[in-house]
Amino acid sequence: MTCAMRDRPSDAVHLTWQRELSDACRKQNVMFCTYYSICDWYQPDYPLGSPGGRAHKPHPNMPRYVEYLHNQTRELIQKYGPLGIMWFDGEWEKPWTHAYGLGLYRHIRALQPDILINNRVDKGRRGMEGSTASNRFVGDYDTPEQRVGGFSRQRPWESCITICRQWAWKPNDRLKTRKECIQTLLQVAGGDGNLLLNVGPMPDGRIEPRQVQRLVEIGAWLDKFGAGVHGTRGGPFKPGPWGASTCKNNTIYLYIMDWPAAGPVLLPSINQKIVAVKTLTGGNATVRQTDQHITVSMPVAQRDKLVTVIRVSVGGAAFQITPVPVTQ
Repeated sequence: MTCAMRDRPSDAVHLTWQRELSDACRKQNVMFCTYYSICDWYQPDYPLGSPGGRAHKPHPNMPRYVEYLHNQTRELIQKYGPLGIMWFDGEWEKPWTHAYGLGLYRHIRALQPDILINNRVDKGRRGMEGSTASNRFVGDYDTPEQRVGGFSRQRPWESCITICRQWAWKPNDRLKTRKECIQTLLQVAGGDGNLLLNVGPMPDGRIEPRQVQRLVEIGAWLDKFGAGVHGTRGGPFKPGPWGASTCKNNTIYLYIMDWPAAGPVLLPSINQKIVAVKTLTGGNATVRQTDQHITVSMPVAQRDKLVTVIRVSVGGAAFQITPVPVTQ
């Protein structure tokens, strides 16, 4: 659960809804997190303004603005925390520097050592790809935007993707299908990432009913097949057009999304023996292992139209299998 606080601390009305929201999240056992935009085109001390950060304010004072920013983030943590995540954005504009980012990161860490802070607190992000350029930049995880991040077990990452076409709500925006949402979730999990699926409130504060329905559908699917998503790691078969895989303990979950026009799905060989196979979405897939490859076959009529889920048990720890790309 996220919320955005962009109002001055003295605004009693907004303090009320912040408290109501944080209390409601805790009551429902939802981790309360916050979004914070570093660029603020309305605050007089911030150098740039509307439209789009192209206007220059007459009397900016960036050090004073940074102090203001530190005070607001302190308020969020001390009055509404502990928080799960402080999710920053808007770091790309020229006034923000690496030194400011490092200082803000340390400031928040001192207030709450166990909080997670995304890489947009600093300047090292490679555009919408979202990865941090080098180890000298701070931030606990990367933030690919409107795309699935690349497979990585070395650096935590979270794809931030909208349930419709854009971040802010608008009438009749194209809603992603159930299939698109679930397959995106599985591609992200298969890459060892996390999915932030954004829903934007309408002007009256409600989530649009059709978006609610889509979330319910995703939840219903996870109720059946979430064992292969929750608490798993990506791999060992790297995601691609064919599908994705996740693993935990001695189990690999295969998510086949695109079957070949002819012949089986062809997966690379692994250094552990397959000891059991179960098709979770119905029907019976045939999985054969040789020293050269693994084949997965299934009658067309038995394949799930959304994604075929197959649970594969191996003779050891599945996470220890070296991740391999699927070239088919």
